[in-house]
Amino acid sequence: MASGFSGRDLKELPFGIVLLIELAAVLSVALAPQHWLRAVAGMTVGLLVAGLLRLALSNEQAGLLRVRRRSFDVACYWGLAVLTFAVAVALPQR
Repeated sequence: MASGFSGRDLKELPFGIVLLIELAAVLSVALAPQHWLRAVAGMTVGLLVAGLLRLALSNEQAGLLRVRRRSFDVACYWGLAVLTFAVAVALPQR
C-alpha cells in the first residue's frame, strides 16, 4: 500500500496557504486588538501572496484561487491588497 499525495490532493494547497495567512491575521487581531494595523498588514500580505500564486501557477494548479482570467484575478488580488492597506493607513489612530 503506497501512501502519498496525488496531484489532485495538492490542487488546493495554494488556497490553503493563503487561507492560513488570512486566518493568522484575523487571530492576531482577536488576541491583541490594540495591534489591529498588524492584522491588516497580514491580510494585505495574504492578498499579495494570492496574486503572486495566481500569477505563477497554471489554471489547473491555481485551484480555488482561480476565479476568472489570470490577469483579472491578479489585478483584483493586488488591487484589494493596496486598497485594504490604504484604508487602514488613512484611518485615524486612537
